[in-house]
Amino acid sequence: MANNAYKLAIVGTKDQILGFTALGMTAIAVNDFETAREKILDLASRNTEGEEGETRREYAIVFVMEEYARQLTKEDYKKINKEALPAVIPIPGIKGSTGYGLERVKKMVEQAVGSDIFG
Repeated sequence: MANNAYKLAIVGTKDQILGFTALGMTAIAVNDFETAREKILDLASRNTEGEEGETRREYAIVFVMEEYARQLTKEDYKKINKEALPAVIPIPGIKGSTGYGLERVKKMVEQAVGSDIFG
């Protein structure tokens, strides 16, 4: 019997992500951008079997610390966004927000609805 629940993951340094395991998230600790990039692309491409036997993405959301998300290239995002899932969401690290995460989410929403609803 297939598990129908999507998973959540977070990619960042160990001290940034450790607490997220208590929420049931897959926590991927990395120390540099290249490792983070590899892990993000891997998580974004993982498939699993759905309830009806169909193949679907394993992860619904992959949270990525802003310091790594902002280094992803347009080509990386094209690979990640081949399918509707997972959504790769940048989040602030320990040092606080750089504004990149909010800007990225704003662009994603604008693409989805066709206009800037954040004004």
